Amino acid sequence: MSDYDWLDDMAFCATFVRDLTPQEALARLGVEVFDGDDEEGELEDGLICARPAEGGTILSEDNGFAGTLAEVLRPLSAGTVTASVFVNVNRVSSFVHYADGREVLSFDPLLPDDEDDLPQDYLADRKELGLVGEEAEGGLDATLKLAERVTGVRPDASSDVVAAHAVFEHY
Repeated sequence: MSDYDWLDDMAFCATFVRDLTPQEALARLGVEVFDGDDEEGELEDGLICARPAEGGTILSEDNGFAGTLAEVLRPLSAGTVTASVFVNVNRVSSFVHYADGREVLSFDPLLPDDEDDLPQDYLADRKELGLVGEEAEGGLDATLKLAERVTGVRPDASSDVVAAHAVFEHY
């Protein structure tokens, strides 16, 4: 996860949003948006950091899960696409992809599925990345790459800096 050094290896949610600035992405959540990093430097429950990236924005949460919720992904993906990668300390994980307010694809990246009866959405990419099949290893690195592919959003040098943040009080 070298491109994602700012994510907590043990528990995180990363939500990729195409064509929106960090401020625009957070504003869609209906929360008060603050520019820059958290002033106190202390993580609060529900803190969402918005990072600029090539092609859009990456929202990150340490030990959070808001980016997997339908009530977050529906408005966030309106007129665009999103993909969220989530894992917690118990190794519960998920990948959720939305396009224009509708769920397209959802699966557990740490438990690769057999090819039979799988949704065809991005199946070739999922196979190539080792996320499908009996010999698949799955994994978070491959899942982050899939999120990049389906959204066209990739971390770049500016992604190391939090451009805006908000507290999502859904927790």
